[in-house]
Amino acid sequence: RKFWFVCYTCMMHTGHDAERSVFYSEAPPVLILGRPWERCPRCGGTNTKSFQQLKDEGSDSALWGLEQLVRKRPRRHFEVKAGGDVRQGPGPVEQSRTT
Repeated sequence: RKFWFVCYTCMMHTGHDAERSVFYSEAPPVLILGRPWERCPRCGGTNTKSFQQLKDEGSDSALWGLEQLVRKRPRRHFEVKAGGDVRQGPGPVEQSRTT
């Protein structure tokens, strides 16, 4: 859960499309005012939360829905390179971009 994130900025820009707002990243967090934040590889924003943070906060219903979503697709579908490109695995993968 600590490597799975939801980006609230992408969530707003995609009309609450969770699939285009969730990403998997093992990148180190960026420090902003001494606090670690994970940078979204799609939009570059730091308005993100890990699935572990959602669990720790008691956001069980949101976490349940997001975990169901990521179980439906392979992890590579949610591995996003900086700039919004989805890493290409075997087969077609929809690329999501936010402006």
